[in-house]
Amino acid sequence: MNLRTLSYGMFFGRGDAHRELPGFSVSVLAPTLRAEDVPLHTHENASFVLVLAGSYLSSADGALPVSPSGTLIFNPAGTAHRDSFRSPTGQFMAISISDHSGRIASEGTALPSGATVCSSKAAISTAFCLADQSVEAGPESIVLMEGLCWELLSNTAGETLWQEEPLPSWVRNARELLHDECSEPLQFMEIARQLGVHPVYFARAFRQAFRCTPGEYLMRCRLRKGMTLLRDAKLPLSNIALEAGFFDQSHFTKAFRVHFGITPHTYRKGLQCELDAAEVQFIQETHGQSM
Repeated sequence: MNLRTLSYGMFFGRGDAHRELPGFSVSVLAPTLRAEDVPLHTHENASFVLVLAGSYLSSADGALPVSPSGTLIFNPAGTAHRDSFRSPTGQFMAISISDHSGRIASEGTALPSGATVCSSKAAISTAFCLADQSVEAGPESIVLMEGLCWELLSNTAGETLWQEEPLPSWVRNARELLHDECSEPLQFMEIARQLGVHPVYFARAFRQAFRCTPGEYLMRCRLRKGMTLLRDAKLPLSNIALEAGFFDQSHFTKAFRVHFGITPHTYRKGLQCELDAAEVQFIQETHGQSM
């Protein structure tokens, strides 16, 4: 049997987007081979595949004869298959899990032992968020995407090897750390190490406590800091972007617009109008008192 082995981060497809994260390789791809031309192959590393568009053929446990968009599949390292698209017009996201991240995950969780379709709505939602970030986000979103990868593992895992508490004592420390160091280039694994918790547990407990991922909370902190800095009319937007933890002004503007529906420039103009109106009112009140 001629079995082809693909190394870390390698898949059959044409790249639409690619992001290298600490411990994970994430790609959004379009198929380049017809189903009958895909060779029997295996991957050195465990991986996820999320079908974004098109009809997918898979031998994974629980897979339909033809899997539609939204199908999420976990493949352990060494899985031999010929999974493919029915026609080369689809799109998919592929996530490779590094050996190091895989070992850490296995220390605290029980991941599927065979190729499996993930039925968890939380896992599918997390995977789609990760796909969106892969295409649209800037370099400052690395910790957000890294956290989403760990949350995806958390949502896919079965039993865990720790006793979960209703609200762990370290969760508030995690929120304070993200808030206080939001301008720094943080890494999800390093935060978990500082807190002394398993990264999968970190992702799961933070979501339960605050209804968002650590990366999403970090982004909110950066945007709130940017909003505060915008009150200084003399501070250039490029400086505000860097001080708030963004890669550059362009990424700051894009994130601001996504979250608030307006640009930082428009928000600042609105602030100035409010200040001008307040100044006029103050002058009128002062003038009325002096008469």
